[in-house]
Amino acid sequence: MMQPMPLVTEHLEEAKAGLVHFGLREFRPGQAEVITAVLSGRNAVVVMPTGAGKSLCYQLPAILLPGVTLVVSPLISLMKDQVEQLLARGISATFINSTVGDLERAARLRSIKEGSCKLVYVAPERFRSASFLAALSEIRVDLFAVDEAHCISQWGHDFRPDYSLLGQVRKRLRPPRTVALTATATPEVRKDIVHSLLMKDPQVFVAGFDRSNLFLEVTPVSGEEDRRRACEQLLSLSGSGIIYCSTRRAAEGLHRSLQQGGHQPILYHAGMGDEERHRAQEEFMSGRDAVAVATNAFGMGIDKPDIRFVAHANIPKAVEAYYQEIGRAGRDGKSAHAVLLFNHSDVFTQERLIEGSHPPESVFADVWKLLSEVEVFEQGVGLLAGQIGASEFEVSAALRVLEREGKISRAGRGEGRYGIKIAARARELTPHASDAKTLLAWLLQSFPVGKEVSVELSALTSGSRLSEPQVRHALGLLEKSRAAKVSRPFSGRAIRALERVSFSELGLDLSRVREQEKRSLLLLRRMTDYAYAKRCRRAFLLRYFGESRVDSRCEACDVCAGARLQAAPVKKRALPPDAADVKNELAAAELRRWRRELARDLNVPAFIIFNDATLMGLAAALPTDRQSFLRVKGTGATRWERFGPKVVEICQLARAAGGADL
Repeated sequence: MMQPMPLVTEHLEEAKAGLVHFGLREFRPGQAEVITAVLSGRNAVVVMPTGAGKSLCYQLPAILLPGVTLVVSPLISLMKDQVEQLLARGISATFINSTVGDLERAARLRSIKEGSCKLVYVAPERFRSASFLAALSEIRVDLFAVDEAHCISQWGHDFRPDYSLLGQVRKRLRPPRTVALTATATPEVRKDIVHSLLMKDPQVFVAGFDRSNLFLEVTPVSGEEDRRRACEQLLSLSGSGIIYCSTRRAAEGLHRSLQQGGHQPILYHAGMGDEERHRAQEEFMSGRDAVAVATNAFGMGIDKPDIRFVAHANIPKAVEAYYQEIGRAGRDGKSAHAVLLFNHSDVFTQERLIEGSHPPESVFADVWKLLSEVEVFEQGVGLLAGQIGASEFEVSAALRVLEREGKISRAGRGEGRYGIKIAARARELTPHASDAKTLLAWLLQSFPVGKEVSVELSALTSGSRLSEPQVRHALGLLEKSRAAKVSRPFSGRAIRALERVSFSELGLDLSRVREQEKRSLLLLRRMTDYAYAKRCRRAFLLRYFGESRVDSRCEACDVCAGARLQAAPVKKRALPPDAADVKNELAAAELRRWRRELARDLNVPAFIIFNDATLMGLAAALPTDRQSFLRVKGTGATRWERFGPKVVEICQLARAAGGADL
């Protein structure tokens, strides 16, 4: 239950009347209290579970307040979906993020100044632009809403450095009321939100975190075959479900494995095209017993009440992320199953992802050296990563830090002009698709035949009166029918170094990167504690989120009520009797596995990381620090910086487990 909150009755009738705009008749628990507080001019921090209706807490006040509501959201796909839903209800809304080009951004800002939009969704990185802030200062902002507010806190599971700017943004815009909303926040994260946003005496609304209809379970799996069998048990149940995987590759592999077993799950991850992802989401939402195998890119904006299970095929990076994702099950109030398929080797995978998100100094140095030697780099992150021998994951993380620190600038995604040459045969064609027909008619009216013209996407949309997706689709059809030749703008982001100095002279402080890496690893360790919990899992979660009154035992978790999934027995392996041989064999096996998976992630041959001789040397020496690592032939200082700590960790685990019966 939600903690008791004051209800500002003077605004209650006004708030109830606003429900009609959203096709609703009554509030969900807690919504009325938050909305009336916001309408009365109070600042608020709102912690509500996934599916409890947080969006209405700022969308409804937005249509009742006279000025603009500015919504900060970190997810481009989610803000686009929300704007489309608002427009469908006749509520004026727009968004500004990196997908919007310069001309279109200027047009949208003009529209906002003219009072044409009630809600404006903004990506947090926009606030790094002084000109953008200056433009916002000319707009009457009546409500400043910060969605996914846990991103403000370095103790949050999804910390975004750009969110740290929001306190100063509030100070400049001086909105009369601010509301910060999140689905998961521990007490320390809530304090960080209040402190970072410079909020004085806000009302804090915290919903109870207990989802009594969710059965919580952790099922040990020894490998991919166990994982597949456990997923097939879940698929045999009636109802929809989501199976989360930690990486795109893991999602694709499990999806393929389940298909081979005769199942038809839906695949979803961020690497798929927009249309493909939209089609997958629609199929999931409309299917009665649809099951999605996905990364955590799937779920934001998903509000399907009959999801009967949420499974995690790999351990999530934090308890907060886990709790938010399992909260998508059982929203209809009926019983649902939340299961974690646990293998400790998945913890190593998450550690690698964390390390990739916080790359070593050598990656920053290599990226800077390449960027500082060219006027502008336009070949994309993939080629940049290939040229310096690092992963795209590491390079993307390094670029984010360099941009945040003002060392590089990046153009908006897809900015630039289309090159269009209308073919002579175009006048004879009558395209079947109405969008292509409309665009072709406008092109023939506006440009000469047979001569290439350069034109921005915004000009194509305003001239033809089609939307951006419609124009892109129509251009593809015209190109396919040979009515026109089309050269598209660079689809990535052009990168420019803003200083021409060596890396040592750049003065880049990476202490915050290292601190955040430590915090991320600590959050992962807390998630691992949940997986190994020997007492009530529900009590573990409730205490984690600061619930004071918690029963020590429930009837809805595997610890208290017994397991529901049948775990395959973990096979034991006989080891040689000599303890030293045991340790060396364990280290060699784990080092080979680590090298193989890292090479796959980095898309490089395994010997680039360590050749076989060096790997066996490490397994024999079992180094415990930098000095003993460097004594092994074939290592060196650079490899220590990039791989040494992980090698030492593996060797220490092998030393500790050397006498164990595995």
